[in-house]
Amino acid sequence: MEYSFAPLIEDSSKILILGSLPGVRSLEEQQYYAHPMNKFWGIMFSVFSETFSCDYERRCRLLADNGVALWDVIRCAERTGSLDGNIRMGEPNDIPKLLATHPNIGRILFNGGCAFSTYKKYFGQPKVNFVQLLSTSPACAGRDRERLAMWRDALTR
Repeated sequence: MEYSFAPLIEDSSKILILGSLPGVRSLEEQQYYAHPMNKFWGIMFSVFSETFSCDYERRCRLLADNGVALWDVIRCAERTGSLDGNIRMGEPNDIPKLLATHPNIGRILFNGGCAFSTYKKYFGQPKVNFVQLLSTSPACAGRDRERLAMWRDALTR
């Protein structure tokens, strides 16, 4: 079984970004979105007009400083490789409890279709404002401009 990480969240968080389950590289490094081909951190630094950094503590601070929390829909699952399509026997994180204990979160951003469909499978339609966005994964290549615009709009509106 592969396990997700603890949420990156603060009492002041207003937006919750939900992925599906960390990939192989992220699990090896114990960092969200650690694969260098994943666009997540590049998008975050661009949207918040900050100089890109590979320092994981700086990355986490960027999210916190901008009211963004980060977690995954799936707590644990069996999976070969990093593709969402290979996830089997998944169990969800307790996202309703997280939302109940962090009432400032007013929007959920789903990082790709798997995160959104898995959330709906376990919890139904989100009870707060939400947006399903193009995945930042390397598997969703070739749509960088469109993806950045979607994420920028969702994070800054």
